[in-house]
Amino acid sequence: MSKMQKYIAGALVLCVAFFGLMFARVIAKPATKFELRQIPEDQKLTRMAYAEAYPLQFNSYKMTMDKSPSPTGFGGADAYSHLTEQPEQIELFKGYKFSIQYDDDRGHWYAGEDILNSKRRPGQLGSCIVCKGSYMYDVYFKESGWEFASKPFDEVVAPIKDDEWFGCSSCHDPETMKLRIYNQGFVESMAELGIDVSKASHNDMRAYVCGQCHNEYYFKKKEDGRVHMPFANGLGPEEEWKYYHDGHDPKFDYDWIHPDSGAAMLKVQHPDFEVWTDSVHALNGVTCVDCHMPYMRQDGVKYTSHYMTNPLKHYDTACAKCHDESYETMLHRVQTINDNTFKLLRMAGQTTARAHKVIKAAHLAGATDEQLAESRQLVREAQWYWDWVSAESAMGFHNPDKCMKALGISIDAAHRAIESATAAVKGGQLEIEAMPTEPFTDTKFADAIKPGMAPPAQAPAPAQ
Repeated sequence: MSKMQKYIAGALVLCVAFFGLMFARVIAKPATKFELRQIPEDQKLTRMAYAEAYPLQFNSYKMTMDKSPSPTGFGGADAYSHLTEQPEQIELFKGYKFSIQYDDDRGHWYAGEDILNSKRRPGQLGSCIVCKGSYMYDVYFKESGWEFASKPFDEVVAPIKDDEWFGCSSCHDPETMKLRIYNQGFVESMAELGIDVSKASHNDMRAYVCGQCHNEYYFKKKEDGRVHMPFANGLGPEEEWKYYHDGHDPKFDYDWIHPDSGAAMLKVQHPDFEVWTDSVHALNGVTCVDCHMPYMRQDGVKYTSHYMTNPLKHYDTACAKCHDESYETMLHRVQTINDNTFKLLRMAGQTTARAHKVIKAAHLAGATDEQLAESRQLVREAQWYWDWVSAESAMGFHNPDKCMKALGISIDAAHRAIESATAAVKGGQLEIEAMPTEPFTDTKFADAIKPGMAPPAQAPAPAQ
């Protein structure tokens, strides 16, 4: 073959390769168009009605029933006990129902089943179902606003069928299947921050639709029981602490009085949204959906996975779309962040638990409310910052700097609480109780210490 013939043959090979690639990418491009299906009116709040209409999305959502462990050993999808994993939490939540049972969350499919079987269920109100499915919005809220929130839990859940717990309608408008914010508490709280979620971009909605439930919140029990978030000052642990500390809501003071320290405590609820908001991912426009619900392809059809899980479980379609590191390298990076966060988390939790016991010992040694006021405030603060990381779902990974800072503040406040309580009885002997090691069965304690209770002994003179 002559040199010219070789050039021509090479050119033909390149042309065939080029046009073949163009055909595959353009002409024979896999279908990606979304086709809206009609769901029967009386089945729009169910899950199974969407199985035939959107099989790829539905079948991937069913995978949230998976109970496989997390690649890093933190989180996962099985309901292991935090009280067993971190026994200091038994003391930290003493007097509150989280000291009776506090399990790691399972997949979204189990949202209804798990709340119905929770040991914390007795005595709860209707507000507890807000993020367990859209029944609260499409039925209760549309009929009578927040009225359901202050009714007994059992009364509110009675008409909800097994198939009407968390499902497609929790995140999608059943009429259009567009993303929606149904949690009106989130809408109201974001407005206090100056954000109108009804004007959110599609990319913002890919964060808000998760953030409407994955956030820190409290119940306005002295009003109508509605769910509200402490967003008014900002979305960091310091700003949310200020919201409570400064009494932004004059009708909310605390969640419970700790029976050992007598401190007015706050229970943080999974602030995943707030942790993410100023993370490196958020600042680059990467949302919850990009990592936890990446695009998939099956039989030439592109769809969004609804297997909401650790991104490392679908590394190639999630992380590797942006990162060129190997799976092993990325796993090591995430594992290191998780391990370091967990070590500081345990340190903060154990020190704060000890602070509760030291304050009790100081009270029993004769310290007055006035002398213990500072230590009680400090232990409340220490536990707030500890819990802000503990209750979050990613063991620091969503925003390592933010979480490490919060834990540093917690450890410092806990040590200062111990020092303050000890100083109140300077020269006296403190008898500090041993930590509890088994979950409690009740939240009532005969020897509970409450503000205003006289110390059992003559109060010592304030330390100089």
